[in-house]
Amino acid sequence: MIVIYVHALTATGVVRNARLLAAALAERGHRVELVTAAPGGEGAPGVRHFPLLQRSHASSLIEKLIAIRALRRHLRRRRPSLLISAGNHGHFVAWAASRGLGGPRRVYRISNDMVRAIPGAPHGGSAGWERRIMTHLIAADADRIVLVSPTLAAAPAFAAAAREGRVAVIPNGIDAAAARARAEGPAPHGWMTEGVPVILAIGRLARQKNFETLLRAFATLGQSRRARLIILGESRDRMRDRLMALARRLGVADDLALPGVVANVFPWLAHADAFILPSWWEGSPNVLLEAMAVGVPVVASRTAGNAADLLDGGRFGRLVDPADAAAMADALLGQIDPARAVLPGDRIDAFSLDRVMAGWMNIVERRDVPACPGKDRVVAARRGPAHQN
Repeated sequence: MIVIYVHALTATGVVRNARLLAAALAERGHRVELVTAAPGGEGAPGVRHFPLLQRSHASSLIEKLIAIRALRRHLRRRRPSLLISAGNHGHFVAWAASRGLGGPRRVYRISNDMVRAIPGAPHGGSAGWERRIMTHLIAADADRIVLVSPTLAAAPAFAAAAREGRVAVIPNGIDAAAARARAEGPAPHGWMTEGVPVILAIGRLARQKNFETLLRAFATLGQSRRARLIILGESRDRMRDRLMALARRLGVADDLALPGVVANVFPWLAHADAFILPSWWEGSPNVLLEAMAVGVPVVASRTAGNAADLLDGGRFGRLVDPADAAAMADALLGQIDPARAVLPGDRIDAFSLDRVMAGWMNIVERRDVPACPGKDRVVAARRGPAHQN
């Protein structure tokens, strides 16, 4: 059996990839469970979703501490051959819960920059030390470390694991045909039919995503050409209010929309004039792949994980310094001009979902995890639904 652990089935790239991996393993005859700390959310077809907690807690730290004991009991009872911690927020729980059990083999998927050693980027004070310690613990414990971007291999903590052959790089991928099919339909927002260029950004309204610099760039852009900016994503810690307050100070509030989370981002991408990923750091950004799949001109931060590789150094989109609002404004100005836009072309073909799954199948097969074709491939959830969005 294989257990894939994530903290919660929320609308994030980590969860999307965990679902895809779980479904792919199940299709190949492996017994798979998708285990979470928090209840709720949508799982993967053919895969049991097992939430460890009966209810969510206001503090994610409390959830994680309770989840350690619950996951430990679950691992003892189910005795999986392989435990895959699919995203950074789950690594501490997976590491602590598996202490002293003698198994299963542990694979940690490093979904984002854990150290965040980027000049100018916001840091969490003492939390930086905690991340560094956790990175070393994971590196020492892992049977395999899977990095979603080669840029993440620069962390000194992974050096020994790399020398020992315990590090693999598997960038995220996408089913481009399915993305284009989901992009069909009318414009999802009235601004997209009014002739004024619309710039789209997608991501949690969090400091990592660098939307403050984006707003300053947008204000600078407005001095040369009018445009509108839509940012899709959930807000935490009153970040939506702070962004709107900044937009008012910059005089661009009337041209900014923050609709929140949407179920299908592809029509938004398809009807936008440009997409921007201004993040301070990322792993392998799914949303950039999604934008490239539908052909929208893109601007991305050079430090946003493997964005520079995805765009082949700028051949298929514009790359900018995340701290340089003026350069960001100039890149956006170029991308909303059809005569000067740098298009993604067929670059997305190099990042197919099949390549991603082939990399994961190689890891699972090298761990000697047996498949059981036709057996236990669909199991009803013990607590909570198991759906695919």
